[in-house]
Amino acid sequence: MNMIRFLQDIPLFQDLSDQQLASISRDVQPRKFGQGEIIFREGDPGQVVYLVQSGQVRIYVNGLDGSETSVILFGRPGDMFGELAVIDGLPRSATAVALDETLLYTISRESFRQHMQRFPQLALNFMKELTHRVRYNTRQMDSLASLPVSQRLARKLLELAQDYGRIEADNVIIDMTLTQTNLASLIGATRESTNKILRDFRERTLIWFENGRITILDADALRAEVTA
Repeated sequence: MNMIRFLQDIPLFQDLSDQQLASISRDVQPRKFGQGEIIFREGDPGQVVYLVQSGQVRIYVNGLDGSETSVILFGRPGDMFGELAVIDGLPRSATAVALDETLLYTISRESFRQHMQRFPQLALNFMKELTHRVRYNTRQMDSLASLPVSQRLARKLLELAQDYGRIEADNVIIDMTLTQTNLASLIGATRESTNKILRDFRERTLIWFENGRITILDADALRAEVTA
């Protein structure tokens, strides 16, 4: 694909000239991962930053009891992860796994740093992306600490619909394959409690859930659930 065109559509590279994008594109390397393949593990050296071209990626951390807690999902072209390696070069703080066939583009830490030094706009965009990530994590922590499971699930479904939703008729299809275990991990709940609430939402025709695909049938009702 045309790498410059791909980069132009990503917020991280907005307002950079074609010449600057061409320089960056020469340092971009593709990597393919199969479904269930580990991209990196917690504790691995952090040497590259990743951009999603296609597919889905789950970022999670392991608890002391061996449980997994999902931090975030990525599935939009241009989604960036592994960015902390660019800043501190420390080992990975979480594990990343491909949820299906996934194509990623990588840029080495050294190359990315050099481009930020040469192109101040890239550095500014990078700081903006980090700020968005910090705000997102703050909202997630507040949700896990203060909301009951039903409200956490409703909020997460609305968030996923906003980020990955595809409008069809009067409904919104979340264009990701999500298991009940994935959802439970994202909201810090058990699979059993998440499954129970999913059934309740489905019986109330707020959502439809089948074969890992969730369709939002009544977004207003879900928003009311969050504030109930």
